[in-house]
Amino acid sequence: MIQRLNLPGKVYFKAGCTPVALRELGEIYHCSRALLVTDPELYRAGIAAPAVDLLRKQGIRAAEFFTIGKRVSFRDLRSALPKLNEFQPDVIVGFGGNNAMSAAKALLALYADPNLDLAAAAADPARIPDCTKAKLVLIATNFSSGAQNSPFAILEDDGGRNCTLKSIHLLPEISVTDADFTAALTAEQVKNCAMEILSHAARAYLDPDCSEFTDGMLTEAIAAVLKYTRYAVRGCPAAREKLHNAAALAGAAYGSVVNEITPDLPYFPTEEERSVSDNDVRCAELAERLGFDSCQSLFHTCLDL
Repeated sequence: MIQRLNLPGKVYFKAGCTPVALRELGEIYHCSRALLVTDPELYRAGIAAPAVDLLRKQGIRAAEFFTIGKRVSFRDLRSALPKLNEFQPDVIVGFGGNNAMSAAKALLALYADPNLDLAAAAADPARIPDCTKAKLVLIATNFSSGAQNSPFAILEDDGGRNCTLKSIHLLPEISVTDADFTAALTAEQVKNCAMEILSHAARAYLDPDCSEFTDGMLTEAIAAVLKYTRYAVRGCPAAREKLHNAAALAGAAYGSVVNEITPDLPYFPTEEERSVSDNDVRCAELAERLGFDSCQSLFHTCLDL
């Protein structure tokens, strides 16, 4: 199988980097109209407002779309099409967690082809078109999925079932991993986000299609979760930045390893995964890379997070 490492055009990863990244839209890309896609909670809390202000200060007209549910549905996306087609943005900015970023990715695809059958595109990624009408910018406000660096959009179809779009055309021109946004996360949210990073990254590493190009990013992501989660839960800004970066690394890697992301999957390791012995070469290799003497030692540490 031919493998390739697909990444966003530009990746910003530093606390406070959002203004610098957004400044490129005016200075480098000369954008004039931006559609900001976020979720209702962030919109009502005013967390997305500074991003809109930064766009408008550059003379970029900004419209907002935030009518999405806890998982963005085909219906939500169809409701956005009139505003999308009327406003004709030259950049779509996804601002939030995985849900908002998935919505932005799917809207980019629909902007390129308003007649795109999303269910068919989930089954056949070749149907997802390249979009030359607008740039995509993704700004992550939590660190669960690393969606700002991945080619996945997780949606809910008209039957209420989860489905996944995957295409290199859904990778952003600019991704932003700004740890300043993690300050508002609760201890429970931090813990859940960390477990999601660990679960996605560990399973991607153990996947047969994992390669030398993704091993390192996934190992670094897992190591950060094991080392910094307890401090991040207590509110340590430096530890939260480490986890935010870990999610970004995992997102950049697993998009080149797995074909879909399953939402709400059980945390790693499950009872079945714990039954793996040290004869499993990939598991033993991962444990050794992380400084453990066996798979079981690694599993116990994961369970104690």
